[in-house]
Amino acid sequence: MLVIIICFIAMLIIFFQSAKQNKENGFKWAFIGMIGFTLSFAIAIMLIGETFAAAGIATVCCFFVRAQLIASTK
Repeated sequence: MLVIIICFIAMLIIFFQSAKQNKENGFKWAFIGMIGFTLSFAIAIMLIGETFAAAGIATVCCFFVRAQLIASTK
């Protein structure tokens, strides 16, 4: 459970800071990251059933979402 919370908080901070670096709304990006993490974690936990692996998969999926958000600003 702690791994999920740590990954979630780190993901929120990274999304917020990335938005600020790209001169965008940080709260909007953090909200998009929160939704992305929650959905990808839920799908991964249904398919895999293991929380540690699901948290890792959700974090990787969120970095793809972050890359798309950064690409859309340029």
